[in-house]
Amino acid sequence: MVLERKRKRLDREMREIRSARREAIHGSYKEYQKTLMPSQWRYLPPTFDICAMGPFAAVVDTEGDATVTAADLEDAFRQLPELISADSDARKLHARSLLKIPTAVNQPVSSALEPGEIVQGALSSSHPDPLDLATATFTCREASCRNINRYLFGWDDIAQHHCKSDLGSLSSDIYWIPRRVEYEPGAPKFDFSARGSEIAAAVVRAAGLDDKVATVSDMDANANDIRFGCSSCPPLKRNTPSWTQGGYKWREFVSSSLYLSLFFESNTTFFF
Repeated sequence: MVLERKRKRLDREMREIRSARREAIHGSYKEYQKTLMPSQWRYLPPTFDICAMGPFAAVVDTEGDATVTAADLEDAFRQLPELISADSDARKLHARSLLKIPTAVNQPVSSALEPGEIVQGALSSSHPDPLDLATATFTCREASCRNINRYLFGWDDIAQHHCKSDLGSLSSDIYWIPRRVEYEPGAPKFDFSARGSEIAAAVVRAAGLDDKVATVSDMDANANDIRFGCSSCPPLKRNTPSWTQGGYKWREFVSSSLYLSLFFESNTTFFF
């Protein structure tokens, strides 16, 4: 009983020590952030994921009676750009595998298409990256995701999606975890949405663009002022004598249609 109580006490003390070390890393991480352009901040992994990377994990998990120095953190932060790049590359490779995209330029693609193969042909400099297409629609599978409908469009959305680590307050655009909170670090889990890709393709065509080559950026630039109406959403009176029909931007419409498809078997039509 004494040994068990001792083990629990040491575990409790070690959790406090690890939390304090993460706090120190978080402070240095915010300073590192200041060396980057503000446009890069939204792509930075949250602090807790940084703490799980090799050199930082070695600092966090050092024996409780060992002293962690500033030099230990400096060495870890020198490796941070490469660590973030490797993490992003792994995430992008996974997204490509969901779309069945060839990884090499001019690599032939099998003629036998499967769900997720939204683009036929090999990657080349004359065509947009299939991962950037508006039809590259994904859904986040994290239970803790705070994105309203959990739908992501293209690589840029995936690259800046950190819902899994959004357990605390936002500090200088880097998510931080309250002290003594433990969770499994890593990128959020996401899947390709075949139904979402079909809806997105229809919306792209309705906006006057080619769904085979239109990227997310193309839609944001050319369809931003278009409003799509949903046939499943009835007109409403919003504290006025008149009835109004809601309109959606293209991302909102695809997300709304996907959400409604969970409850309606028939396809939702749209107008604009």
